[in-house]
Amino acid sequence: MVITGNTNTYLEAKRELDPPVWASKVRFYPYSYHRRTVCMRVEIYGCYWKDGIVSYSMPQGDKRGTAWEFFDATYDGHWDAELQRGLGQLTDGKIGPENFKMGYYDYERGQGWVGWRNDTRGGAPVEIKFEFDRIREFNSVHIYCNNQFTRDVQVFSEINIWFSVGGTHYYGDPINYSYMEDTIFEHSRNVSIKLHRRVGKFVKLQLHFSAKWIMLSEVTFDSDVAHGNFTPEVPPHPDQPVQSDIFIDKEPQSEIPVAKQEEHTYMAVIIGVLMAVIIVLAFCMFLIISRHRQRKCFASPLAAKTALGTTGGMSSGSSCGTAEKAYSSKGTLPIAGQVGADTALLMDSKGDDYQEPYQALKYAPYYSYSTVVMEMKDALNKPVHNHHSDTSYDYAVPDVSTGTLPLLSQDTPPVPALQDKDGLYLRNTSRSLKEERLRKPMNQQDVLTALKRRLEQTTVPEFPRHRLRMITQLGEGAFGTVYVAEADGIPEYGMTTSLGKRLVAVKFLLNSATEKEKADFDRDVRILGALEDVNIARVLGVCSRDDPICVVMEYLDHGDLTQFLKTHVQAETSRSLPLGVKSLSFNCLLYMATQIASGMRYLESLNFVHRDLATRNCLVGKGYHIKISDFGTDNEAYACDYYKVETGMALPVRWMAWESVFLGKYTTKSDVWSFGVTLWEILTLCRHRPFDGLSDAEVVENLGRLQESEDGFVTLPRPPPPTTKDITDLMLECWRQYEQQRPTFTQIHLFLQRKNLGYAPVS
Repeated sequence: MVITGNTNTYLEAKRELDPPVWASKVRFYPYSYHRRTVCMRVEIYGCYWKDGIVSYSMPQGDKRGTAWEFFDATYDGHWDAELQRGLGQLTDGKIGPENFKMGYYDYERGQGWVGWRNDTRGGAPVEIKFEFDRIREFNSVHIYCNNQFTRDVQVFSEINIWFSVGGTHYYGDPINYSYMEDTIFEHSRNVSIKLHRRVGKFVKLQLHFSAKWIMLSEVTFDSDVAHGNFTPEVPPHPDQPVQSDIFIDKEPQSEIPVAKQEEHTYMAVIIGVLMAVIIVLAFCMFLIISRHRQRKCFASPLAAKTALGTTGGMSSGSSCGTAEKAYSSKGTLPIAGQVGADTALLMDSKGDDYQEPYQALKYAPYYSYSTVVMEMKDALNKPVHNHHSDTSYDYAVPDVSTGTLPLLSQDTPPVPALQDKDGLYLRNTSRSLKEERLRKPMNQQDVLTALKRRLEQTTVPEFPRHRLRMITQLGEGAFGTVYVAEADGIPEYGMTTSLGKRLVAVKFLLNSATEKEKADFDRDVRILGALEDVNIARVLGVCSRDDPICVVMEYLDHGDLTQFLKTHVQAETSRSLPLGVKSLSFNCLLYMATQIASGMRYLESLNFVHRDLATRNCLVGKGYHIKISDFGTDNEAYACDYYKVETGMALPVRWMAWESVFLGKYTTKSDVWSFGVTLWEILTLCRHRPFDGLSDAEVVENLGRLQESEDGFVTLPRPPPPTTKDITDLMLECWRQYEQQRPTFTQIHLFLQRKNLGYAPVS
């Protein structure tokens, strides 16, 4: 390229490079007619070339008559039989004019388009090969085409797109795209083609003619650098035989008795069907006998039990017999009535049994392992001991290293026998406690088998890390950081297709994590990945190939429920609202609470204990869709909701049941207590913290009164109208002293559904 210099040595001369130059190094060589000493200063202005195209190769354009040459005149590579190893008009960032006979360079016409004639290449497609700087993941390609069909110029009829890592062999199925012919409008247009994240360093385009001429002005790619190990394609081995299909029309030598052949075929089919039926029946008989034996052995809890240090010793029971009575240090612990079965998968589990988490998930701090999960590996080999009832689930002592220690060391008070008081659910239930005790409990082995099968079939997909764009930090805990991110192309849960970009939550493991911590993290992700309820924030993928390891989980558009409610007012209490003020009806609040109860019902069915249920740990999406999560636990915005005890742990005491605070005992019934507080938050639109007039120490003192009786305990105030009495009674039922008297999430969900029957949200 020749650039004119300046004539006045006191002034600089600006020269615009048109067409632009792509280069990593530029050398300026001064030239003059006269011999002289040159003192030169050069400044170059440009921008970083982000498209990644190193060069493209293609046949040179053709002439149209004698006046126009539709060549790639600015191509800076080799001009041989075809253009090679260079860049030119197709990547200069300029699009050609509507009239292809005009150009965008002043010095020559027709320099806005590169064109090829159909009749000069015998109908063969035009082939263009692009080479990129690195192996890339391609999202789409945009081709700017001319369509002056009245002058025999049209957009290509079909395009085949191939990808290669090495550039020599293009294997695999190409992307085929057919363009619908347009003979109405002649304006030039951009043809965009999705490339479905295909990977390669070389891309080959084959353009098929639909008219006499194809004219292109610009080709651009949307791509990202691919991460991973990729090897160039290798040609097939020359010793491999060439496969071909040969059709032989062979006439039968003799006449075949067709009727007899069909008769034998039918007989074989009938025999095969009968044999299959016999095998299935035999298998069913074996399964029934086996299940009958297992019911006898698994009528009691799965694992061996040990008593809490603050409680007296428990008597042991046989592994296949009637449950023995359990005794505390001060009296007898009677057995409560059990809850009916639900119709959904694994919803038959009972939620009002005496149970505690075996060990908390290390990297999801406020979910506790289901007892079914913990006993999965060797449930059939462990001795079975019964210390509670023949209808209870696992009773296990919390792991002190990871569980929550009691705030105070006090003895457990004796629990009086349940009586049919005027409580909401004891009053509304159609079955008495005696009838409930007579119900046949669900076989825990069924729950064990179903959940084990679910875990074995669960595979968490790997998601490319470069498709995540971190937006904001949600929190930072002891095991890593949680971010809100934008994921490009992550599939919806349980699906293989995506709808573009969406918000997700990304939990990172610390870079300094040991191999054991990584294994624990992988285990926890697999267990959380097995949860599949629409009201639970589910696992969408993991990024485990590089450090730091992270898990990608669902996140909703409106963030957490606490902040969402604070930006709204209640519609019933505000007759005239200023412009722009958002309101929520009472039915809409119940609708959101019902979804929380539905998600907790699912966790209850698996004996999973959340341990930090609150509006800060609930997400809100479009249409007031709610998902339960634990992202608010380590959020700095909610640090004041946690009370640090002597052990150093931060506990949400304003949401916790008294037995969790004083005994370190977490069950699904302690989650019911937390749900009552969460419901109070929803109905008050999170205007105040629970027990806002009390300090954390006073809240603990208030809970301590429940160790003796309910008389001195101060409950939360009744939410403002239009909260009805039965909703208030529901919250009071959740805060009963004895967990056996609290409702289950199945009952709560059914009650709220009936209260809000027929309501449909308008988002």
